[in-house]
Amino acid sequence: MQTDSLTRFLHALSPASREKVEQLPRERQEKLADAWEADLRDNTDLLTVSELDPAEAESEAAEHIVRTQT
Repeated sequence: MQTDSLTRFLHALSPASREKVEQLPRERQEKLADAWEADLRDNTDLLTVSELDPAEAESEAAEHIVRTQT
């Protein structure tokens, strides 16, 4: 099981988004992963999705972070 936030974040991304993020400096990648964790925790719109499909909720949140913060 993946417990490292950055590893989980990268895994939740589409291949194209993952490649984009992997080109960023490690510190920036970690900040994006932290923002992703916060989004998962605080975004009430994801609660229903996460109950039905946790992997989909993680992916949706990860893609949102890449779209809005890169």
